Amino acid sequence: MSDRKTLKALAKKHLKRHYALLVILCSISAFLGTEFTSVIVNAQLWYHTLTGQTQAVENLSPRISKLSDSQFISDIINNYINSDLDVDAMKEEAAAKKQALADTPSSNAILGRQQGVLAELVNSVSSGEIVTTVIAAVYSIVRSKQIAGIFTILLSTSLMLFLWIFIRNVYKAILRRAILECRTYSVYPMSHLTYLLSVHRWIRASLTLLLQTLFTILWSLTIVGGVIKHYSYYLVPFIVAENPDIRPRDAITLSRRMMDGHKWECFLLDLSFIGWDLLGFVSFGLVHIFWGIPYRFSAFSEFYVALRQEAKAAAVPGTERLCDEALYTPVDATLLSSRYSDIIRLKDIASENIVELTPVRRFFAQNFGIWLITNDEKKIYSHQEALRHQMRTSQLEVSGLAYPERMSPLWDGQKTTLTGKINYLTPVTVWTLLYIFFFFSIVGWLYEVSLTLVMTGEFANRGMLHGPWLPIYGSGAILVTVLLYRFRRRPGIEVLAIILLCGVIEYMTSYVMECTQGLRWWDYTGYFLNLNGRICAEGLIVFALAGTVTVYVLLPLIDDFVSKIKPTILIPACLLLLLLFSIDFAYSHSHPNVGKGITGDAPPEIISSLPVESQNRLSRIGF
Repeated sequence: MSDRKTLKALAKKHLKRHYALLVILCSISAFLGTEFTSVIVNAQLWYHTLTGQTQAVENLSPRISKLSDSQFISDIINNYINSDLDVDAMKEEAAAKKQALADTPSSNAILGRQQGVLAELVNSVSSGEIVTTVIAAVYSIVRSKQIAGIFTILLSTSLMLFLWIFIRNVYKAILRRAILECRTYSVYPMSHLTYLLSVHRWIRASLTLLLQTLFTILWSLTIVGGVIKHYSYYLVPFIVAENPDIRPRDAITLSRRMMDGHKWECFLLDLSFIGWDLLGFVSFGLVHIFWGIPYRFSAFSEFYVALRQEAKAAAVPGTERLCDEALYTPVDATLLSSRYSDIIRLKDIASENIVELTPVRRFFAQNFGIWLITNDEKKIYSHQEALRHQMRTSQLEVSGLAYPERMSPLWDGQKTTLTGKINYLTPVTVWTLLYIFFFFSIVGWLYEVSLTLVMTGEFANRGMLHGPWLPIYGSGAILVTVLLYRFRRRPGIEVLAIILLCGVIEYMTSYVMECTQGLRWWDYTGYFLNLNGRICAEGLIVFALAGTVTVYVLLPLIDDFVSKIKPTILIPACLLLLLLFSIDFAYSHSHPNVGKGITGDAPPEIISSLPVESQNRLSRIGF
């Protein structure tokens, strides 16, 4: 077996090739609480030191994590059972605490807790109102404090166990498989993170890792046995990563056999990172995040690979189950050609442009998803683009740049099909874009009017315009549809791009309207995670969800509907809407829609700079 120096040299080599990806994946492990959770505490300490706040952890995260804090829940239940308070009094006490939190201004404006759904959630958790509500609901049925308390504990424990067993614990195997793929291949498609789902072994993997944890805990009761068995079972996540089909007891037994005679080597390799651990501590977790953890994982991946090779050479019982050779050695081109014959057969067809487009038309179709010729040609073009998209990851695998999933021992060949039916990649016409603008402008207006009606009981014609439309929603839908078209093939990046784009649009719209009109048509001050009251996390989450549904669901439906309307009806109707909107926009520029529930308070210095007529109008409506 290779020495530690060689293993760590190989780890550095592979880590540098996929540095950014592995840093992100390892950081996710720490944030999920899977491994190295102390890094997050150090990062919060770093935040505290830089900002000089007295309660760094509380200010950085207002205890949403209390929902998964068993001690927090137990304290609430014990106080309830051991006190003389009845259910109603307990609910009133929790509501009072929640209101006190909402009424207390945050020392950090970004972490507002006075308004919004997220602030409501944060305050409900921090005050214990959510737990109290559950207890009250159970008590109303069983009429027993003790039973209500026990049921709530069982419910919260079940939730925490579910998250731990099926999410946090399984991520150990997901991360290790990603590292094993990265050490062999130059490209790691993010879709490979769902490998356990694609081979239908997620539950089997979770049960194996659960059994490993339980055995380790039981052996820890013997003190010395806990240390020894920690290293005996050290390879279980790697074994599951390679073959998630292996039975739980078999995986543990195989790890124990492979580590026989190598536990001391594993301990010394672990000990060799003590210098990085110290640097991570004094840097408040930064060294851990950006080097220490990825480096450690990469080194132990090399340790597993070397030990696996030695165990298979020695014919250790059970190593025949470690049969995913494509994880460690690039597959022969001839074998790949045989397994991916359908992809290769369609390669030439997908590379040729069946629909001939001029350079300008092709530029708009490929980069912005805008179609400038007939619908019949669009159907052919869309089918071919969908095939290309389905083949893109497979082409990486055929070329040997990424792990070939079809070479996995668990691959199901019958479920691999190329249909060419991906509607969300279909380009849209200019007329469809205009109808999308009006559709979402009207839907956005209905959403805000309904929300105001529900929250205040009063009707308010939201927005600067007088008509039933909010162009910020329509403009956002158009920009998401057009500017982010190239990201649509990668949903994860598409969602992040939607959040960024919508955040910039909403912030700049608020700023420009305040500068030009002297008024704010929305203000998120007091919302949890807001920026200058112009944007907030709650709104961006809504935009992300709405934008994702728009491009992947609604857009294809609207485009299909519009394409079926006769041009003699489609064009005049669209021009009429444009005319009405233009008249409203021109009129509202000099006579904006203002009033209670429509605009927010403008800063005094901006009001004083407005013309006298505008100041009088603001005075009449209560500013």
